[in-house]
Amino acid sequence: MSIALSGCSSERRAVLRLTALNFKTQASDAIESVKTIYQLNPLPRSTVERRRILLKRLLSDRKIDFADIDKVSNMIENQLRTNPRPSPVNNVLNDLKQEYIVAGETFNNIEQAGFLGTEAGAVARAAEPSRRLTVKMLLLAELIAQDPPSPKNPDRVVILFRFSKLGTQFQNATSEEEKTQISNQAEQLLDELLSVNTEDKTMICQARAKLLLTADTGAKLSQLIGKYNDISFDEVVAKITTILGVASSFGSDITTINVRVKEIQTAIQEDPILNDMLNKQRQNLSIATSDSQSLECSS
Repeated sequence: MSIALSGCSSERRAVLRLTALNFKTQASDAIESVKTIYQLNPLPRSTVERRRILLKRLLSDRKIDFADIDKVSNMIENQLRTNPRPSPVNNVLNDLKQEYIVAGETFNNIEQAGFLGTEAGAVARAAEPSRRLTVKMLLLAELIAQDPPSPKNPDRVVILFRFSKLGTQFQNATSEEEKTQISNQAEQLLDELLSVNTEDKTMICQARAKLLLTADTGAKLSQLIGKYNDISFDEVVAKITTILGVASSFGSDITTINVRVKEIQTAIQEDPILNDMLNKQRQNLSIATSDSQSLECSS
């Protein structure tokens, strides 16, 4: 992208559209990361184990109404399922992703608007959806930090089950040698559990960082749109180069981008339009209380 290009409106429109495309790409990546951490995975049981549990339930569960063929069939399918079951939150995230697609298309219309002499109106119309979605990215990052999911919970269930079995063996042990062997196995299980905790935190912090990065780009895009009619082409290019440069430099550093959350919140709050949207969204947002520990990604 050459600064030596002339300052005509067509070039400014193209540069603005490029920034919006980058914004949409970041948003799509962030949403996919969030879907991953909310995915509900079945316990890692073998096919033989799942069939054994199913047969036991079919033979012993008196609540099963075999006259309800559809319900029993669905129960059997779910019990034998090997693929991850999508969380209900995926529907919300898919809708959000569709919003970004629509917002991106709105920016594409700016090119045509330039030829029709309606560029100012097209830029203004493109601003609203991008600003609304910028705020949603920040709020989603905040929600995840306040109530982190547990994507690796099935792994924890298995580990704790093995801990339970070791506990029984330890209590029934008849020699110190046997107790030592069991203790060593328990220590290995503890390391596995701590590893799962670390994987969880890394996945969640990566998703949150991508949301914050998208919100940061959206806030800068909002500022650019607000001053679009009053700045030169060179200034537009300089601002967009900064936006893309920040995105690139922070893209692989989840700790750095997560500790910038206050900075990003401040940038959005200092934008009058974004701040108004943020306040309205927060008023409509009800955060369910949870026993989950708040997320900390800065260390």
